[in-house]
Amino acid sequence: MNAGAFRGASVYDLRAIVLTLARVDDPATLPVVVIAVVLVCGWAERLMGGARMLFAYACGGVVTSAAGLAIGGWETDVFPAIPLGESPATGATPVPALLGVAMAASCFTGALWRRRVRGACLVSAVTVFLYAASASDLFSLLALPVGLGAGVLLGGRRAGMRGQRSSHHEVRVLLCALTAITAVGPIVATLWGSGAGLLSVYGWLSYDPLVVADAVTCAAGSTIVPCPDAASYHAVQPSAGWIAALPLVVLLVAAWGILRGRLAALGVAITVNLLVFAGMTALFVVSEPDMLALLAQVRGTDASGAWQSLVGLLAAALVPLGVAVTLFVCRRAVSVPPTTSAVGTFFATISIGAATVSVLSFAGGLLAAADFSPRPTVGELLSDVPLRLLPPSLLPGGWVHAVPTTAVSQALWYLPSAVFWTVCVVATARLVFSRSSVQGAEDRVRAREMLQRGCGSLGFMATWPGNTYWFAGEADAGFAYRLHGGVAVTLGGAFGADRCREEIGAAFVEFCGDNGWIPVFYSVDDAAATALDALQWRRTRVADEAVLDPRTWTPAGKKRQDVRTATNRARREGVRAQWVSWSALTLVDRVQIREISEAWVADKSIPEMGFTLGTVDEAADPAARLMLARDASERIVAVTTWIPVFGEEGLTGYALDVMRRRHDAMNGITEFLIGAVVEQLRADGCTLLSLSGSPLAPHRGGDTGDLSAVDRFLETLSGALEPAYGFRSLAHFKNKFQPQFCPLWVVYPDAIHLPAIAIALLRCYVPGLSLAGAARLAVRMRTSRRSSTSTV
Repeated sequence: MNAGAFRGASVYDLRAIVLTLARVDDPATLPVVVIAVVLVCGWAERLMGGARMLFAYACGGVVTSAAGLAIGGWETDVFPAIPLGESPATGATPVPALLGVAMAASCFTGALWRRRVRGACLVSAVTVFLYAASASDLFSLLALPVGLGAGVLLGGRRAGMRGQRSSHHEVRVLLCALTAITAVGPIVATLWGSGAGLLSVYGWLSYDPLVVADAVTCAAGSTIVPCPDAASYHAVQPSAGWIAALPLVVLLVAAWGILRGRLAALGVAITVNLLVFAGMTALFVVSEPDMLALLAQVRGTDASGAWQSLVGLLAAALVPLGVAVTLFVCRRAVSVPPTTSAVGTFFATISIGAATVSVLSFAGGLLAAADFSPRPTVGELLSDVPLRLLPPSLLPGGWVHAVPTTAVSQALWYLPSAVFWTVCVVATARLVFSRSSVQGAEDRVRAREMLQRGCGSLGFMATWPGNTYWFAGEADAGFAYRLHGGVAVTLGGAFGADRCREEIGAAFVEFCGDNGWIPVFYSVDDAAATALDALQWRRTRVADEAVLDPRTWTPAGKKRQDVRTATNRARREGVRAQWVSWSALTLVDRVQIREISEAWVADKSIPEMGFTLGTVDEAADPAARLMLARDASERIVAVTTWIPVFGEEGLTGYALDVMRRRHDAMNGITEFLIGAVVEQLRADGCTLLSLSGSPLAPHRGGDTGDLSAVDRFLETLSGALEPAYGFRSLAHFKNKFQPQFCPLWVVYPDAIHLPAIAIALLRCYVPGLSLAGAARLAVRMRTSRRSSTSTV
């Protein structure tokens, strides 16, 4: 690096840089900065102590300032023709220093908040730098690695840069944020106006190519109606640029739909981003420095940044492409498909809107042709019809053949695109927010009604997303199943009043045979397995369900000492249990539960599973219940979720679904919660409490040396999954309550189908898993097992 690279840094001494860290130039921003200092520094001080926090602020700020001044001088020397931002003239302000403190403090948090804090800092710093690129924004960008290094130096986690697992809900949150930022960014660029960032070119798209120069209406960049050299220019319609914000409103609506898991919203977001990519690519192809210099003259900006605009156009094309690819890769987290009627209505609305606008635009152009200059021909009007659907500010000036000269012609120029994109916003909102956008909604309602007339302990899981339903023709019974690779895997046994009749299973097998599928009955209890005996199929024990009778169970006895100890300790520490439904929780409570669950998922080495393993999302069902543990300050420290179990007489009890706890919760908090559930169900007159089964961890007992080949394979698979999901540890935990263990079976036609069945089951638990993904998963499980073994 030459000496000129440090030209900026040599002007200021260390004292001046330190003083800059405590200076706010704009008095209007002082209250905001003070609040940010109190919040960020207070949070960081609680995590890593006052001395470390001050070190991260002062030393991190000095290092950030030195690096920014050096990079600014180097950029000015190396890239004088393509400025990538405003060169810094002073040291870093308090805002970059606070970002560095937040990054340093993230090294002292759990996996969930570590990812959230770093993601928020990264997105905010990168977004503002790309759109505005002021000197302070460069410092903010540099503060991220500096703060991270300071956190590690001060004793924080060193492995924090590795990828962290996210639940499907958290992935949707991140995808929603990404889509929303893509939509809001161009609006930020428009409001910023004179930003110097690479993506500030989006701000140019808010300028209408139609301008008035010395009382003459013209189009900048047009060869047919060129703009003359004039002393002043002004837009024909100053607010026309905001029509270009309507496609971004479509993206915002899609972002909300992604958060709700709507697959249609994901498709809309991908399509809009690809359209933006195509449009920006087209602008990049047709643009050249001379034309950009002319546009700069018309718009009253500096023409020296023409090359930067070309680079910005390229970056502005690649960003939406990257967003579209990211959304597509992560599509498995957004799994609620639309109905055929909803999709049909959406496309019909868009098509009718486009056709209506096009016809009226063409007809109006014919009637008011004299109000354009020069007068367009019929062929030109016809060729311009598709262009009327584009927001006027996105129309390249070179494509303009005639300009409007009257109020009527201006209405024909601006209104068609505004009306069309308003229709697109309404159609997207209807598609995303329609209640009918859940596939199989009617079947799910029917299955839910039948479940209340009888089901096994896993029966209510049939109402979860991802299941398909089969109903017996003349009997009150049905199955929930999932189809993967030609294998139809049922979720538990049949449900309904006639679920134990032998002909129900045979009818389902016949249905699968008619479709060329291999039927497999998975996690069925003894009653359901007995009803399937007439098939004379093979069965293998895959789990044991731990069952308690709330009417007779007590924590007395030596083997239940842990439960009594946990209950007594909770009483001493002021921890109380609360039996509640999701709808009765406050927003703060729901956020806390999400945090606890996301922290649990983030520490896992394999993806979040589904099928018979629920998530917090399922707890929102009105029939489900939660047992919460609150400490003396009313903070939620642990949560368990429970799904209802129905018998012939109605609700008979609840089955355990999810167990989550904070890392700093007291030991035995989960035992305390389950004991509280027993007391609650006893008071409610229930006769069943199921701790559910532990997949691949049956309570065999005795000698396991004479296991069959299938059972030995399941034992091996259970051992491989143990470091990641702890199924065996979970089974051992349930043994503390001395329950009655009831076997759960997989019933299948023949051993020759086992490879296909194994793959289908894996895809049930990890939806969308590819062959390559399965190989990577196997490597991670093997690594986790080795790490666990070496630790022991």
